[in-house]
Amino acid sequence: MARGHRDPLTDLRIEPVTAENAGDLDALFASGDPRVCQCAYMRLANAEWSWSSRDANRAVHHRAIADACADGRAAGLIAYHDDVAVGWVSFDRREAYGRLTSSRLLRPIDDRPVWSIVCFVVAPAARRTGVARRLLAATLDYAREHGIRLVESYPVDVASATRSKRSAAELWRRTVPMFEQAEFTTVGVRRQHSTAPPRPIMRRALRARRSR
Repeated sequence: MARGHRDPLTDLRIEPVTAENAGDLDALFASGDPRVCQCAYMRLANAEWSWSSRDANRAVHHRAIADACADGRAAGLIAYHDDVAVGWVSFDRREAYGRLTSSRLLRPIDDRPVWSIVCFVVAPAARRTGVARRLLAATLDYAREHGIRLVESYPVDVASATRSKRSAAELWRRTVPMFEQAEFTTVGVRRQHSTAPPRPIMRRALRARRSR
């Protein structure tokens, strides 16, 4: 087995997040950056984030989950192993993420309706077992089933020359190779300044799943 990889979790169960199971994310978010973020970072513009707190962030996230459920959809998927949440992926309509709508780097490249996949969280014990890749595959399946035609992501370019200047914490966006393996293509690359790391924008068009 290649160094840095573990056996895959073959009995992973992936479910849409709802108001009823949203609390299962509490333990998953209990340490590291998710403890403060509570998956609200992308939902808030920078000015809002600067004044926010952990409890306020949790409220923002749970409100987004409830709003999505009321609209007949989910705001993400939870991966379970032995009935414990070990993974999470956040996705929603692009306009639901305040940081995207207010960002110069990640501003829309066109006016096409698109759903954004913005964040992955994997429990430390489940890392390097393929959880994030399976969550991405499940997200694409969910999108097809719900008539979503275009999905977008903002991963880390691990091949860039500035890799050494970036924190591993950035990997919550996951990496360009993971999305390339899922047939995403790069549709735009921006930089904060000439020596800053590139910020790729990747997309994949989807076809509706045919009924049998």
